[in-house]
Amino acid sequence: MVFSNDNKDGMEIDNLFEMIIDLYNALMKTFPDLVVILDLEGIIINISRNIQNFYATKSIEDFIGKNIIDFVISEDREPFKEDLEKAINQGFLKMVEYNFSGANDSRFIGELSLSLIKNKKNEPNFFIGIIRDITNQKGIESELRENKQMFQLVIDNIPQLISWKDINSTYMGCNTNFAKVAGLSTPEEIINKTDYELPWKVSEAESFFEIDQLVMDTNKPEYHIILPQLQADGKEAWLDANKVPLHDIKKKVVGLLCTYEDITERIKTEKILKKSEKKYKDAYNRAEFYKDVFAHDVSNILQGILSSIELCKLSLKNAQTQISLEDLYDMIEDQVNRGAKLVSNIRKISSINDIENTITPINVCNLIDISLDNIRKMFPKKQIVSQCITESDEIYIKANSLLQDVIENILHNAVKHNRNSIIEIQVNVLKEVQDKMNYIRLEFIDNGLGIPDAQKFTIFRRGTLEHSSFNRLGLGLSLVRKLVESYQGKIWVEDKVKGNHTKGSKFIVMIKEA
Repeated sequence: MVFSNDNKDGMEIDNLFEMIIDLYNALMKTFPDLVVILDLEGIIINISRNIQNFYATKSIEDFIGKNIIDFVISEDREPFKEDLEKAINQGFLKMVEYNFSGANDSRFIGELSLSLIKNKKNEPNFFIGIIRDITNQKGIESELRENKQMFQLVIDNIPQLISWKDINSTYMGCNTNFAKVAGLSTPEEIINKTDYELPWKVSEAESFFEIDQLVMDTNKPEYHIILPQLQADGKEAWLDANKVPLHDIKKKVVGLLCTYEDITERIKTEKILKKSEKKYKDAYNRAEFYKDVFAHDVSNILQGILSSIELCKLSLKNAQTQISLEDLYDMIEDQVNRGAKLVSNIRKISSINDIENTITPINVCNLIDISLDNIRKMFPKKQIVSQCITESDEIYIKANSLLQDVIENILHNAVKHNRNSIIEIQVNVLKEVQDKMNYIRLEFIDNGLGIPDAQKFTIFRRGTLEHSSFNRLGLGLSLVRKLVESYQGKIWVEDKVKGNHTKGSKFIVMIKEA
C-alpha cells in the first residue's frame, strides 16, 4: 500500500491532536493545583476535577458558566478586574495573590497565573489559569515574620551590641544598639555591609576581619577579646568581644555571631586606679628615699662634724698635737656645706614631678661655660685644665634651669675623684639623630680614677657605689639620672680609653634638641 505525503501529514496531525487531548484530560484530572479555563470576561468554561479539594460539597457543573470573580472576596474584586484587563493586553498574569471564598464560608489564599490563548487569526480567545493554594505557605511566612520580629525585639532590648555575619564577614543583621554605634538608622541598613563600610578605622576593620576568619577557619569561638573601636559619634570605645561560629544543619560553618560589651568606662577607671596606685607608690618610694638620705647621709655629716670637734678639743688640750686647727675648721665647714648641698638636692628631687611645666629651650654651651667657672671656684687649690668643643656657641636643648645641676654634678665628680696634679676635663657638644629624633650629645671626659665595669650600671642608683677609692656618690648621680630622664633623655658612663677604666671616665648625656 502506498501513502501520499498528504496522507502522512494528515496522520501526524491527527496523532498530535490526540496527544494534546490526552495531555489536556490528564491535566484536568491529576494536576495538584486548580486548573481553570476562562473566557475573556472571566466566565469559567472548564475546571479541573480537584475542585472538590477546595469545595467539598460542589461538583464541576456548579462552577461552569459562572464568573470566577464571584469566588473572589469583595475586597479583592476590583484589583482582580484590573489584573484581568492587564492579562488581555500583555498576554499573561504571573503569580498574583487573591483571597478566595472557600467551603462553609472559609477563605483560602490563591496564587493565580493566567496565560492568554489566541485563535488562528491571532485574536485573544480564552485563558488557561492555575490557582495554587498558598494558605499554609502564607501561614508559615507569617509565623516566621512574627518569630523574626520577636527575635529582633529580644535582641534590641539586650544592652550589649550584637551582630551576625556570613562566611565572608558580610553583615546579615544586628540589634538596634549595634546599628546606633555604626551610625545606622535601623538594623536593616547593615545587611550586606562589611566593617570597611562602617565608621571604624581601617586598622580596626582589618583586625575585626582577621579575627572573624580565624574563628570560622578553626571553628573555635573566641571569648573576651579586648578591641578598640572608633564609633559613629566620634567616641573612642573599648569593647569586650565574643565571636562564635554559626553552623547549618550539616554542622558546616556558615557564619559568625558577635557580641560586644562597651567597657570604655571600666578601662578609664582601671587607668585612673593604676595612675593613683603609681602616684602613691612613688610617694612611698620618695618617703623611703628621703628616710634613707637622712638616716645615712645626715648621720655621716654629723659624725664628721663631731669628729672634727673632738680633734679640736684634743688640739687645744695638747699644744704639741700636729693637727692644724685651720684644717679642722675646713673639715667642719666642708661637712656643713655638704649638709646644705644635701638639703638643696632633696628639694630639687621633690620638684622633679612638676618639671614638664618648666621645659624650655636652653643654650647648653653657655650653661657649660658657667658650670666650668663654678667648678674652678669650688676647687681653688686644684689645677683644672678644661675645654668645651662645639661646632657652635648657640646650641639649644629642651630642659630647664636644673640642667646646670646635672652638669655641675658630673664636673664635681670629675674633680673630686681625681688624684692627678693636673685635672683634665673635656666637654664635647655633638648633634646626633636617633629614631628620627634630633638629640644633643654631651660628653664629659676626665682623667680621674675611672669607674670599673661592674659599677657602670649601678652608680646612678641611690647608695650602690661604695668603694674605698670613692666618697659616696649615690645621691648626686641619682639626682642627675632623675633630672635627665625628666627631660626624656638618657645618661650612661663609658671608659675614656676603651677597656681601661683607670685612664678616666666619659659620662654621656643625650637630650632632645630644641
